[in-house]
Amino acid sequence: MKKRIMAFLLVVSMLALAAPAHAEDVTSGSVTVNYEYTDPETGGGGDGGDTSTYTVNIPATVTNENIDLIPITVSKNDIPAGKMLLFTVDWDNSYDTQGYFNLYKNKGDVNEESIKCRVMVYTDSTLSSMVYVDSMQELRGRPVAKFNAGSTSPSYGGNLNIEPLITGLNVSSGTYTGTLYFNIEVTDAS
Repeated sequence: MKKRIMAFLLVVSMLALAAPAHAEDVTSGSVTVNYEYTDPETGGGGDGGDTSTYTVNIPATVTNENIDLIPITVSKNDIPAGKMLLFTVDWDNSYDTQGYFNLYKNKGDVNEESIKCRVMVYTDSTLSSMVYVDSMQELRGRPVAKFNAGSTSPSYGGNLNIEPLITGLNVSSGTYTGTLYFNIEVTDAS
């Protein structure tokens, strides 16, 4: 009898798992990356020093709808007094040899196409002023966000704008993708 009950339960559970799932068509989506970091030099080395722990939130996916306002936020900021979190674009991994960020279609294929983009940071909280953080070597390392110790509000930047350069462009329609990399460091607030 126990074997029959177990077999029945097994069949019922298999039928329940086989039920079809329906979903609407999805055209875009996003994931927020949360990364909590503890500086090994000050936090985990057992030296009794101040720890540097912070959680950074950068959208993992950006679409046409939000390409002009990309927030960089911090939801936890436990770094020592007198320090700040400094965000910069990783120049070598993000830009081409001319200093442009590119979006690609069919990257690596014979029919590869690309769209050059400019990357800018809003310098104020009212989002009324921007500066470029690309294309010229003297802009290498220009901050895109700064957060003082203990603060989850940026003291500088914190919002990016990516502008595809499409005037006079001769490429096919489609989805173009690229990856913008960041360097995040705890440094002296000065």
